[in-house]
Amino acid sequence: MSILRISWIRALFLLALPLLVASCTKENSMISRRYPCRFHFYFQMHPSSMLMAAYNSPGTYVFTYSKVEMDRERGASYRYVYVVTNNPDTPEERNRIETQIESNVPYMMGASNEVGLIVGRTNFNGPVAYDRACPTCTGVYPLAWNGRKAQVVCNNCKRVYDLETGAIVEGAEGEPLMRYMVSVDDVKLTVMN
Repeated sequence: MSILRISWIRALFLLALPLLVASCTKENSMISRRYPCRFHFYFQMHPSSMLMAAYNSPGTYVFTYSKVEMDRERGASYRYVYVVTNNPDTPEERNRIETQIESNVPYMMGASNEVGLIVGRTNFNGPVAYDRACPTCTGVYPLAWNGRKAQVVCNNCKRVYDLETGAIVEGAEGEPLMRYMVSVDDVKLTVMN
């Protein structure tokens, strides 16, 4: 390659660099840092989970939360990851975390493990994960299904949030939903900030 061609390539790279940085900065600025979020769900150990169905199905969302419960028969405590759809006829899914690899990962699901996250796939912007706690209310108020497939409501402040965008669509002005990064690899779904 000639020196002139290398100089042109370098010049183009230097011109494009600010655009790349701005794009990454914009995406990262949308990620909430208010509460720590580190959640891993090993879907290969729970192959029929509704959580993965929501992640893979545009326009579908679920609530997921975690808590530790005592199993009286075994005399031991286990962590469970629950999944709830917006269909009242579908029972809540209960996934017991038993394996070593699942037990050794952190379960920090935003504002509260017992309130949890909203995970799904938008029709136009791909997979999303939001904190299920109302971002505008003081305190931890869980958002609830409001009867519309892609919307949730805070029963405290009555704001309605759209899950396609995270924006308030009904009620007083306030903050959009707290959003986290969500990804899938060969073995697990990860939500984090």
